[in-house]
Formats: sequence, structure tokens, C-alpha cells
Amino acid sequence: MAKFMWIVTIIMSLIGAVIGYGGIHMATSAPQEAASAAMGLACAVIPYCIAKAFTELRAL
Repeated sequence: MAKFMWIVTIIMSLIGAVIGYGGIHMATSAPQEAASAAMGLACAVIPYCIAKAFTELRAL
């Protein structure tokens, strides 16, 4: 299960990069840029935290 979550993390990181990059370039104001950057980071960070938790649970 941990390996699957790391694969999901890699895929979601790529999706988050596309969302963040595309959103920043299509934004017309600073709040829109901040929101798209936050969404892109959330796509990458949340799966990473879950995968890291699965990895740490396996070590118990």
C-alpha cells in the first residue's frame, strides 16, 4: 500500500505543478495567483503526507 501511495504522490505532484503553473499564468489578479499556487501545493503535499504516514506505520 505504501508503494502505491508513493506512486500516487508522484502523479499528484505532476498534476499540482500543472495546476500551479497554469493557474499563475492565467490569473488576472494576485488573489487568483495565490489561490492557484495553494491548490497546486495542496495537490502535492496532501498525498505526500499520507504516503509518509503509511511508510512510518510500516516501520512500527
